Amino acid sequence: MSSDVCNKDLLPTTASGRTLSFLDFTLLWAGMTVNIAGFAIGAQLYPQLAPVSVLWAIFGAYMMVTVLLVLNGDMGIKYGITFAVYMRACYGYKGSWIPGLIRTIPCFFWFGFQTWVGALAIDSVVSMLTGFTCLPLWIILFAAMQIVNAVYGLKAMAKFDLVAIPMLAIVFIAIFLWMLKANDASFVADILHAPAENTYSMAFAIMGIAGGWITMALNSPDLTRQLKIKNIDGQGFVGRNTIPFAGQFLGLVFAGALILIVGLTSSILIGEWNPIDVVAKTFGPDKPIILFICFLTITFAQWSTNTAANLMPPTYILLNSFPKLSYAKATVISGIIGIAIMPWEFCDYLVQFQVFSSSLLGPICGIMLADYYIIRKMVLNVEDLYKSSGQYTYAGGFNPAAIITTLGAFVVGYFVPDYAFFVTFIIGVVGYLILMRCMVMPKYEQNVGREVLLTVEE
Repeated sequence: MSSDVCNKDLLPTTASGRTLSFLDFTLLWAGMTVNIAGFAIGAQLYPQLAPVSVLWAIFGAYMMVTVLLVLNGDMGIKYGITFAVYMRACYGYKGSWIPGLIRTIPCFFWFGFQTWVGALAIDSVVSMLTGFTCLPLWIILFAAMQIVNAVYGLKAMAKFDLVAIPMLAIVFIAIFLWMLKANDASFVADILHAPAENTYSMAFAIMGIAGGWITMALNSPDLTRQLKIKNIDGQGFVGRNTIPFAGQFLGLVFAGALILIVGLTSSILIGEWNPIDVVAKTFGPDKPIILFICFLTITFAQWSTNTAANLMPPTYILLNSFPKLSYAKATVISGIIGIAIMPWEFCDYLVQFQVFSSSLLGPICGIMLADYYIIRKMVLNVEDLYKSSGQYTYAGGFNPAAIITTLGAFVVGYFVPDYAFFVTFIIGVVGYLILMRCMVMPKYEQNVGREVLLTVEE
């Protein structure tokens, strides 16, 4: 191992380090999914898209993301490595900084935005109780609490979700039912048949929903590497991925559909995307206890998402780029950047940001899958991933096949914004395969089919 590319937190997970149960894993996904970003996006899709079309977009988006999560998560299950480390195989030791930097953009944006929403809820609660209001203070304090929770790892996040998720489900269902009752509305007759402008394409809507989860599709190995699965070596692809598929389906598809539908309903009946305003208008000032519970739950919703989805991924990416950092310091830096960029200034353009970020991640996702499944056939030289002069050195630490393909995909994607993810993903797969086989592999030996593991002390 080389100290300039290795950090103890990036080493392959040992058997004793795989501590997440199926319940933990499912709760983590539910905790990440039940968030205000999903609520807001569900609301902002209307009236530009008909409600029934929104439901189809939800199903298409989450099933696509679930498939990508399983495919990318296999390298975490089988080899215990992170996304940031695997990028060394695709982009080279130095080139791995490029997809890592791109991947951090949505993390920082959503951490800052969701911290702001949680701080708004805290400010509302404190103001109700004491009359004191100071939003900047609550942003800083709430960010600090989340960072501390994230520092203690996924197991601590799952324990928090065990308490938070039932509360979140109850409150959001209550908001949904109360909105229907207060407006004397039927979900089928009034919500699904609400008139719409239909100015959004289905592709735009799908990526508006899926965009944020494409980020986690890349980082899927960061979660699956800590999942407890019996007899990993003795199972094939389907066997070792049954548990993560089930956990992601329950935690992502079911929970994600719920929160988006509640957001869609609020947009149609109340005309608001911000849950703070929705709760205030739904229950009114004459129900302070209910308001208090709802605002507290909204705060928990941000917390449960931010720790696993928006702090852990950039932490590993920073560790890959700066191996001398500790996990705790990298987490703190990630949190500070997320707050410093003040993403809440762009809160009216969340769907557009999702589509934009997915277009950046499309070629990376395509390259990642092409490299793992087609080039290397799920057989890795893990030892060389932790050597600065191993087989992934390529041209001065950069893999020209990945760099050229990524840049080319960005250029083409710019001209087809609604379909950018799909187009750049295909370019990522096809372009990478052609350049690897015709230009890179004849010059840089990749030992395809030769598995070399890295022994890590328990």
